[in-house]
Amino acid sequence: MTSPLRRIDAAREHLLADGTVPERLAASVRPDVLRSWKRSLLSGAELAQPSLTYRGEHHARAALRLAADPVLSRLAGELSGLDAGVLLCDHEAVVVQRWVSDVGILPLMDRINSDVGFCISEETIGTNGVGSVIESGQAIQISGPEHLAEALQPFTCVGVPVHHPITRRLEGVITMNCRATSGNPLLTPLMTSTAQEVESRLLAQATTSERQLLDEYLVAIGSRRAPVAAVGQDIFIAGPKVTDLLEGVDRAALWEYVRGVALGSSTTAAASGFGSERFRIARCKPIERDGRIIGALVELEIDRPVREEPRPTTLPKPTVSLPGKSPALVNAIAHATRLAAKGVPMLIEGESGVGKYALARAVLATAQVQPDKIAVVDAAAGWAEDSSQFVSVLRRELELEPDAVLLRHLEALSPEAAAATSSLLEGLEELASPPRIVATMTTDVPHPPSLRRLVDTVGVGRVTVPPLRDRHEDIAPTAVALLEKHRAGRSVHFASATLRCLMRAPWPGNLRQMDATIRGLLSTSIGPEIRPDALPLELQGNSRKRDLSAMEELELGAILTALKQHNGNKVAAAQSIGISRSTLYRKLQAYRLDPDKQYF
Repeated sequence: MTSPLRRIDAAREHLLADGTVPERLAASVRPDVLRSWKRSLLSGAELAQPSLTYRGEHHARAALRLAADPVLSRLAGELSGLDAGVLLCDHEAVVVQRWVSDVGILPLMDRINSDVGFCISEETIGTNGVGSVIESGQAIQISGPEHLAEALQPFTCVGVPVHHPITRRLEGVITMNCRATSGNPLLTPLMTSTAQEVESRLLAQATTSERQLLDEYLVAIGSRRAPVAAVGQDIFIAGPKVTDLLEGVDRAALWEYVRGVALGSSTTAAASGFGSERFRIARCKPIERDGRIIGALVELEIDRPVREEPRPTTLPKPTVSLPGKSPALVNAIAHATRLAAKGVPMLIEGESGVGKYALARAVLATAQVQPDKIAVVDAAAGWAEDSSQFVSVLRRELELEPDAVLLRHLEALSPEAAAATSSLLEGLEELASPPRIVATMTTDVPHPPSLRRLVDTVGVGRVTVPPLRDRHEDIAPTAVALLEKHRAGRSVHFASATLRCLMRAPWPGNLRQMDATIRGLLSTSIGPEIRPDALPLELQGNSRKRDLSAMEELELGAILTALKQHNGNKVAAAQSIGISRSTLYRKLQAYRLDPDKQYF
């Protein structure tokens, strides 16, 4: 091993041993490789695993294979004598097809299962010429010890991304594998030109609808001076300036808004979460084909910079910022903010998981109450049913003279604890500067009569937070905001069809259920896009394109419940609801669910 490679290997060993790379060795490792190393460790890659994990061949895309096959077959022939293999992988790093120019490399590839259906993501086996391309979005060459996993060190891997020429969505990755000693900087431009040729073939295969959107866009940019983009389901066409302008805007959510406007919805862009200090959506022109809306041209107005005004001498009051702009949510926030400004005791009610606690903290912030001056006492804690202990905790918090007291889950208090709490809070009125009182209570559980006195004490002002199912327009911006919150620096977004599934779900657990769902999706998803087949089965059922009757809703619910109860065993599920296995398959297909997929 040459001296530079020895230094890279030493840096790798340091990273694996203590999680850091000394400065004297870090300079020997290319920055993109070092970033990939850190991503791999954070994602929990199985670096000791000697071979790749099988994911199945169902990930393969027919259009990608069709476009790539003649190009990569020819490339494999041109690489003859180099002991090289060529892999075509999909957007989730699963191998779609393999070409081998010389059998000499085949034993090395087979030793680690580098074959169709196996996954080569960073999360699976660390830095490599497939997963690292997906994570970074650019071509990369990884040689020998630059691979974190020892099983990959016999290889030099040169990977390049393949994007759809119209949507610019990542379609897959082309990777050339050769022996570690055969690496060459010229291989990267060779593979880049190969990817460009595959993209040209993808353009030739583009659907009529995709081409129509592209044609409409090209005409628009030639005749309009305003910034414009063409938006469709899973399609976004725009120039670099507009793409930069819309950075951070979820494309799937944008399509749902555009589609709604094209169908006659009066929802404003701001109400759908597309308000911005940089631009406004001025107008949307629908694009139709065979009587069906396939997309729209979106014209933008850019806000020009204005002369900077002198800074105010006092800081502006903070405002409540929660995902969603529905009238019901806006009214609840406005009412809570007014009550907080007046300082009256406030009770925030709503179903479990709707965000009562978040709203309580937010409105206290608008009243200039510092977080460390808020005494939070949760009645759902394990000791809450012991009235003497609960009141002792509350009294101890009050002795610290907080500016506000936030009582959570009043419905969990025992009658004794509720009565003692009422007496204690009523006594605060005698203080010269009593703390603000804010409480939350869940409404989807029965409340005993013993709570009446306490509710009257804390509920001088009452605010009801509506459930998520009653504010449909808040679902998309909330889902996007939660994805942004939990993605931990990953470049990941929802596919349009996925966002539509989320928007059609009833969300009985409200924000808490959505938060848990999105964290689960991020923990299992691979690649930059979360597609519908990554969703739990009960949410995939919302991908249907027609509304179901009440009877169909009941039937679908019974089927999904039976499948869940029997861990996906379709025979047992069918027997439990009194139908045959073939009938179950037929009904799943009717509801546009894949009957052969294992969801549990």
